[in-house]
Amino acid sequence: MTREIGILTHSFADAYNGKTDKIYGGGLERYLYDLSFLIRELGCQPVVHQLSGIGSFHQEVEGIRIIGYDSSKEGLVDVFNRMGSKAEGKLIYASFIWQPIIYKPGSLGICHGINWDSPMFPPEHKAGIAQYIQNALRHLNRIITVDSHFLTYCRAVCSFTDPEQIVLLPNAVDTKEYVPAGHIKENPDSLHILYPRRISIERGIVPMMLAADRLLEAYPHVTIEFAGEVIDGNLMTMAFLLWLDSHPHKGRIRHQAYTFHQMAEAYRQADIAVIPTIFSEGTSYSCLEALSCGLPVVSGNVGGLNDLIIDGFNGMLVTPTEERIFTAVSVLIENKGLRERLGTNARATALAFDKSIWRAKWSEILSEFIS
Repeated sequence: MTREIGILTHSFADAYNGKTDKIYGGGLERYLYDLSFLIRELGCQPVVHQLSGIGSFHQEVEGIRIIGYDSSKEGLVDVFNRMGSKAEGKLIYASFIWQPIIYKPGSLGICHGINWDSPMFPPEHKAGIAQYIQNALRHLNRIITVDSHFLTYCRAVCSFTDPEQIVLLPNAVDTKEYVPAGHIKENPDSLHILYPRRISIERGIVPMMLAADRLLEAYPHVTIEFAGEVIDGNLMTMAFLLWLDSHPHKGRIRHQAYTFHQMAEAYRQADIAVIPTIFSEGTSYSCLEALSCGLPVVSGNVGGLNDLIIDGFNGMLVTPTEERIFTAVSVLIENKGLRERLGTNARATALAFDKSIWRAKWSEILSEFIS
């Protein structure tokens, strides 16, 4: 009988919008999608257990079994713990390790990026999280972190005796799929800026919209594309769509949500990528994909982005405010030579994060975990 490995997460199938027959287009979901296929290659059956605000459901997407647990009537932590008690086989806690979780012995944890690094969160909240992370370190065999931000955090505020209990394994990109554009642009005088992020507060949509106002006004040859998922009915989604519909330059703004495999072409149509995250970021897939496609990246100096962008070498690392984003993008718009130099170095950087490296390291971790 094929052994099951349960993956516990807050999101995988798109329960946000009631479309549980598709995977939600976020970084966490992409990670678990790739991990599920790797688990299957090793002869086990991944089963994803997730929270759901639209009621319980059972679904199968591309051969991956998904079980949704109704989280509309009780606390999220309570539902997450119930997921852990129901799941069979060995477990991977793929989110919520910053919460008071009851862990099954012998399990793995994954930190996809610290999500409590907003300077606006109160100290009491952050102090409580330190205790919950200490609890995770006490009960999980290993925690795989996608960036050095979490590793440094644990070393600074927690205690653990095994220096290899936290494994630093950055996110990855398929450098054979995400390649620089090999064609000449139809309109070489235009410049296309890409925001390849979800339309959400933490991903910096507000400073990006404000910077876009100024960029579109200052540079008539610039177009801007927002390439990311929305959550229907969400206040930020409604504000963004209203801004888009009433914008005086809306003819030069585009919003499009792409599937995982369509994104490569979106990067190849762009000249500059902007990753203006303000908190809660790991080694961003969007950033890695943009680098792999040879794009200069304007990035917020937040979380795992500091592991990817070397300011002035493969991109521009800035405080994610409207003013800093506008200034950095303006410099790139006005300096073709700088764009080309950063883009060349961006591609070279991405090769160090090729997915083959990620697969080999995760295969080793999973083989030990399964045995």
